[in-house]
Amino acid sequence: MKILYICTHNRCRSILSEAITNQLAGDVIVAKSAGSQPVGEVHPLSIQYLKQTGHAIDGLHSQSWDDFVEFEPDVVITVCDSAANEPCPVYFGNSVQIHWGLSDPSKVQGDNDTIELAFLQCIEEITQRVKALAEIAARQLDKVSLQQALTVLSHPISTNIDPEQLHTPDVSSLTLQQPDHKPRILLLYGSLRARSFSRLAVEESARLLNAFGAETRIFDPQGLPQPDSDDGSHPKIKELRELMIWSEGQVWCSPERHGAMTGILKSQIDWVPLNMGGVRPTQGKTLAIMQVCGGSQSFNAVNQMRILGRWMRMVTIPNQSSVAKAFLEFTEEGRMKPSPYYNRIVDVMEELIKFTLLLRGNQSYMVDRYSERVESAEQVSQRVNQSS
Repeated sequence: MKILYICTHNRCRSILSEAITNQLAGDVIVAKSAGSQPVGEVHPLSIQYLKQTGHAIDGLHSQSWDDFVEFEPDVVITVCDSAANEPCPVYFGNSVQIHWGLSDPSKVQGDNDTIELAFLQCIEEITQRVKALAEIAARQLDKVSLQQALTVLSHPISTNIDPEQLHTPDVSSLTLQQPDHKPRILLLYGSLRARSFSRLAVEESARLLNAFGAETRIFDPQGLPQPDSDDGSHPKIKELRELMIWSEGQVWCSPERHGAMTGILKSQIDWVPLNMGGVRPTQGKTLAIMQVCGGSQSFNAVNQMRILGRWMRMVTIPNQSSVAKAFLEFTEEGRMKPSPYYNRIVDVMEELIKFTLLLRGNQSYMVDRYSERVESAEQVSQRVNQSS
């Protein structure tokens, strides 16, 4: 790929771009630079800081774009706003034309440190763009695809971004090492009835999870105070919160009551604290959702729980279970009868274990968020724990 960088005087930004491109991407890009109104000499600070950052300066000099009639660049990049507003010569008409609009470090006023910082920042910005350019050039795209790829590159992310907190996801940050304990699964159900079908479904699920190699705990919601009726010191609240922190994955099962999950199930989630630096104890943990129906099969409760799981920043698995006419699906001893509904629960628990094995050990990395990195823990806590 041949690239021609253009600025008005061809003494600073276009020169920097030419030198950096030829050094970093010379195997896939041939770069030149020119000016619409060249001044004949390269800015001395451009030479100084290119040398300081280890870039070759041989052959750099200020030229007119009229000198490149025979060059036939694939891409013309204007690096200053004034040059972008000038019509490129007709012989560049077949080139892909994009605009970078770099800040001019040569016009920065201040002491030597201030000027040096401006040049180094400009060189770093060009370096990052050239790395992306090299990847695009290596793909040997057609003109339309090249235009699209370069347009995205020419409009970089907003200056609102804190670059120190913008981390590129990297597979090397993932660990393949598994903790030495069994997957820890907490199961919640949403009814206090003596013969609770959501509890029976959870108990059946726990048996399956144990068979799949998990360690399970079932929380009994009997005696749990209503949300906001206690300061958090109640033994049932402490037990629930400890289990939330202990778990690596969860199962929620609720009856459908009046077209929704029950308050019994919802109140358990409402006791999950939000005052731990703004990070939920459920964040990054896996979740399987199930519901039991008194009549025909419905999905209202699982749909609500899926939204609630997203709100709690959990990784809700794709599969789910809804048992129609649950009173027909269990024996008097509380065991689930063989049926497609039972097979689906097996599917759901198997999938939950697979996702849990995949994510545990990587939970903190998977939910590490830019928005929270730029805020202090105190700021996040204040934002999410506003009193109402």
